[in-house]
Amino acid sequence: MNKILLGHKYVGNFIDAPVRLGMIFRMDAQQFIPAMHFNDAYPDINLGKWTEAGSKGNIRFAENTSVSFSFGVSATTGVGESELGIKFKKAKSVAGYVQDAVIERFGYSNILPQLKQIWTDQGYAKFYKEYVLVFEVVTAASGTLVYSEDRNNEVVLRHKLGAAVKKIADLGSGNFEFVSNSKRTLEIIRAVAHKPLFKAFRLRKDWRPEILGT
Repeated sequence: MNKILLGHKYVGNFIDAPVRLGMIFRMDAQQFIPAMHFNDAYPDINLGKWTEAGSKGNIRFAENTSVSFSFGVSATTGVGESELGIKFKKAKSVAGYVQDAVIERFGYSNILPQLKQIWTDQGYAKFYKEYVLVFEVVTAASGTLVYSEDRNNEVVLRHKLGAAVKKIADLGSGNFEFVSNSKRTLEIIRAVAHKPLFKAFRLRKDWRPEILGT
């Protein structure tokens, strides 16, 4: 399942579904259904010519207004030394940390004429809010992300190896397991390379892009 992370301009890839630059999805109640790839229509155009990749870095989701964290370093936290508690103050919030992330993106203006043709030929323009193009993909070495649909949701995670958890960045190892929640959540918990996040945009009727999660 994918979730639009409001305010972050990212989509969370919570089932680690295959995703790559140039994919076109149809959104159905925020489910992302693969429709086609840009190169299905234009196999001779190499998107790699306009694709750039950044250096490795870490991405943290920990807004104080949306979530709070508790660590097992004192008797007052209510969680064990190898555990971390997350309280979601707002609905549709995300918390976590992804490690050694590389961002790849391409500039859409180079292929705008072709996108217009695809949207017209396939009938996407009639339902422009439903179809999106992936223009940025994040590949991480490891990480942990938790998404809560509801507010006042309390989640507890535990380090698989029993290591002490003292900071949010510890989630970047992906060596965690889910312990409990008070309401429904989605999680990405991976200690191996994966694609937890991507960015996509709709093409509005005036052909300007509208990034999801804005």
